[in-house]
Amino acid sequence: MIRDEDVMKKTTGRYMKPHEKVLYILALIFGAALVIAGIVLIPFGFWIVGIVLISVGILEIIGVGLLLWTDGERSNKKKERK
Repeated sequence: MIRDEDVMKKTTGRYMKPHEKVLYILALIFGAALVIAGIVLIPFGFWIVGIVLISVGILEIIGVGLLLWTDGERSNKKKERK
């Protein structure tokens, strides 16, 4: 269990753990794979499935990209304060 004192004493300036960052990067790759799969399926006549895959892939890329970008913002702000 994490206590408030432990959080306040920690001065690493990191928001995400390294394994979380790896998972988010894998999620970005998965989102790109969904977009590619949707693009491939549209010419074969799977319009609805292709459009859904493209939409989900784009939304996942945007969501995970925002998470990674805001982590960078928090890290940079904490470094500037020091």
